Amino acid sequence: MNSSLLGNGNSGGGSGGGSNTPLVLSLPPVPQLVILGIIFVASVALNCISIISIVGARAITPINLLIINLAVSDIVYSLTIPIFAVHIVIPWWPFGRVGCQLAIAIDIIAMIVGVYTITALSVERYMDVRETSRRYNDQVKSALVLGYIVVLWIFAILFPLPMSSSLFVHNRSRAALVSGVSECKSRWTANELSRYVQLKFACAFLLPSLITCTFSFRLILFLHRWSMRSRRLSLSHRSLNTYKRRATTLVLLIIILFFVLWSPLWILQLYDTFNERGPTQYIQILNFVTLVFVYANGLLNPLLYLILTQNFRDYIRTNKWSTWKSRQRSKNNQTFFYTTKPIIINENQIPEQQTSGILHNDDDQHAFVRNEPSSAAN
Repeated sequence: MNSSLLGNGNSGGGSGGGSNTPLVLSLPPVPQLVILGIIFVASVALNCISIISIVGARAITPINLLIINLAVSDIVYSLTIPIFAVHIVIPWWPFGRVGCQLAIAIDIIAMIVGVYTITALSVERYMDVRETSRRYNDQVKSALVLGYIVVLWIFAILFPLPMSSSLFVHNRSRAALVSGVSECKSRWTANELSRYVQLKFACAFLLPSLITCTFSFRLILFLHRWSMRSRRLSLSHRSLNTYKRRATTLVLLIIILFFVLWSPLWILQLYDTFNERGPTQYIQILNFVTLVFVYANGLLNPLLYLILTQNFRDYIRTNKWSTWKSRQRSKNNQTFFYTTKPIIINENQIPEQQTSGILHNDDDQHAFVRNEPSSAAN
């Protein structure tokens, strides 16, 4: 999807044009590399932490499976950042044909998996909140979600094959062939590339966006009506209403961020597709800014999860590292150790019983709310 990797107008600027080609402005490479480096490290680290916190807390629910899948897609998409960074420093393509095909394929695969995972999150939230009777348990729902994830990855892998198979490393001139200067290009004509971009826009943005907006709007409308009715109910029902609202906060914020951060890139892609006047003066700067927005999306998704849910804090409190630290403190203070040893054992036993309930309840409350709180203890 990053047309800059193909060495075309978005990044190439006026390198291949005639005297009428406008001067294409660009940012200095050092600030670009610093920004991309920070986003890459933070995105990979935070997504790994979010996955570890879910798995470590054993909060494997249907929605958390989707959160894990979204984190994996963000990590995969962030793998294109080093390639783009190298392309900023080196104006020619140094990775060969296989690297050219893999870079574009990984870019499209991660994009499709991410957007359809967000669509699934909106659908899951609406179905879960609207559910009045638990016709299906979490195991059945998790199996359905896993099946959806497998089909999604297969579709995402197959989608870029026609495009990636048309890519090759093109040497600009005979002198460039001797010096090894080359660029990643496609054998398709301009019209064929334009039709593929339009197809990609329809399948990877427009269609999932329509589904996401539809279910998100219905979800918000249902929660508003449900909230108005709950005012006439007891306090416990009003607290349950709070849990349901907290349960949708994460998903709705992820959806909003997706549209805010991805829309500029798609606007630029469509503009570049239908633009027949050549690159504009600021096209390279706009290309970099829109790509930074997209890459930042993979950083903000796990950050929202870690902030808005309790799973990460519960995992930190209950993991082996925290247990080892508490034991070290006990060994350093013998009085505390011997006088409170029976209490420590009891406390360790109680949190284990509470932890399973807390994890289920918290997972239910933040994404994660079940319609029947009593079932969380099962």
